[in-house]
Amino acid sequence: MNKVKLTVLLILALFITNCTHTKVVSFTDPDAGSMLYNRIAVVANVNDLSDKLAIETKMVETLLDKGVNAVSSLILFPPTREFTVEQENKVFKNNKVEALAVIEIRDTGFHVSSEPINIHTETQKDDDKEVTRTTVSGGGTERKAFGQLRVSLIDVDSGKTMWIGDADAQSFFDTDNPDWDMAYLLKASSKKIAKELIKTGLIRTK
Repeated sequence: MNKVKLTVLLILALFITNCTHTKVVSFTDPDAGSMLYNRIAVVANVNDLSDKLAIETKMVETLLDKGVNAVSSLILFPPTREFTVEQENKVFKNNKVEALAVIEIRDTGFHVSSEPINIHTETQKDDDKEVTRTTVSGGGTERKAFGQLRVSLIDVDSGKTMWIGDADAQSFFDTDNPDWDMAYLLKASSKKIAKELIKTGLIRTK
């Protein structure tokens, strides 16, 4: 990767970090006190493949960077195939997955706001004649993405939920491409969720 591409990626990462905000409210189950999971699978329980890929990729990247042994469900379960519950459990066992970080999108959309239209009229003299000039400003529309995600850490053996968190995310930037907005908002939210999950102490880090 050349220096120009690397610089662009760093600037983009800094922009996304500073222009999104995610608040996570979480609860740890009382039975989770003695649990410590060595390997987890990240499962984005969403229908849209692009959203699933964005969420799982960013969350797994963050977990790996923090020393967590994590894998995306897209690696374990190709979306071209159908799996029964029994088959899924066998795959988890064979891949030594002890817990699942399941993410659901509860709500997504855009906050739309419009700037007021300002009309300014000014009269000036030009060659002893009065000339009236009118300028119009404002009237633009801003679209800022928001999302509400639910993440659950589920024990594979028992099926019990050991930790649960709700994430409310919003962007502070406005672009002409709503898909771009939402994709990066989901990535930023997934990164924040991963960090909150690590803080629970339920996942082993290297």
